[in-house]
Amino acid sequence: MGESRKVMILDDNILDVMEAEGQLRAGGYEVVVLSSPNGALSKLEYERPEILLLDLQMPRLNVQELLDTLRSTPEYEELVIVLFSDLEAERLQEFCIENDINGYFCKSMDVTQIASFIDRFYEY
Repeated sequence: MGESRKVMILDDNILDVMEAEGQLRAGGYEVVVLSSPNGALSKLEYERPEILLLDLQMPRLNVQELLDTLRSTPEYEELVIVLFSDLEAERLQEFCIENDINGYFCKSMDVTQIASFIDRFYEY
């Protein structure tokens, strides 16, 4: 494990964010929260998280544009992107495969497991 373990949560649902943030902090992560897609790229550039937890269903978020930008920018080639969504697992899995996303965590899953789920991405 590197000394820095930073996760950015890009999600507008404050209750989901608070639960995930609490669990991640308890798991040893530094957590940065962005509740609006406005300025997401600037915030990513400034904070430099290793992992981005991304809610696909945020208002005003052009997911495809964000993903295309992240995947085409050399500074973000190591960024791990994990979908964090209410969508059913099959749809999230399909989206991950079609868009080269590292993984997904359904909001219906046990949020107390999110830190150990994220830990797996540091094992590679």
